[in-house]
Amino acid sequence: MDDFAERCVQEAHRLHVVLQDWLRGTLPRTAEGFAPFADALADPCRVVSPLGTITERAELLTEFEAIHGVLAAQGNAFVIRVENALVLRQWGDHALVSYEERHDLGDESSARLSTALYTADENAPLGVAWSHIHETWLPGRAPVAGERFPVEVA
Repeated sequence: MDDFAERCVQEAHRLHVVLQDWLRGTLPRTAEGFAPFADALADPCRVVSPLGTITERAELLTEFEAIHGVLAAQGNAFVIRVENALVLRQWGDHALVSYEERHDLGDESSARLSTALYTADENAPLGVAWSHIHETWLPGRAPVAGERFPVEVA
C-alpha cells in the first residue's frame, strides 16, 4: 500500500475518533474543536445513509455541529470503531476504501459497511478529504432506534 492509500485508511480511523469525541463532548464546542471534522470533508461531499437518505456537506456540518456532547452522559460507554478497512481501488489522487463502522453504547451496538471515496487535499487533516460516503447496515446490526447511533439522539 502506498503512502496515499495508507493515509486514506488512517483517515477512516481518525475521523471516527473525532466523531466519537465530539458526541461525547470531550472536544470543545468551538470552531477549533469542530475543525478536525469539518476540514476533512471535501466540497462537495455527500453521504448516503443506511436508510438511503442523502446528506450534502453543508447540512452534514450543521447536523453534527448541533449534536455536540449529545452522548456526554454516556462517557466512555459510547465507542465508535473502524474495522477491516480495505483500499478497493486507487487512481490518481483518489481512493475508494471500504470499512466496517461499529457503534457501541453499553449493551446496544450497531454496525454498518461503509464505502468512502477520498480525494487528495493538502488542506485536509491527513492530506485526504472525504468526497463521498455510502453506508449500509450489516445484516442484523441496525440500531434499535435512530439512523446514526445505537440510541435515538434528539
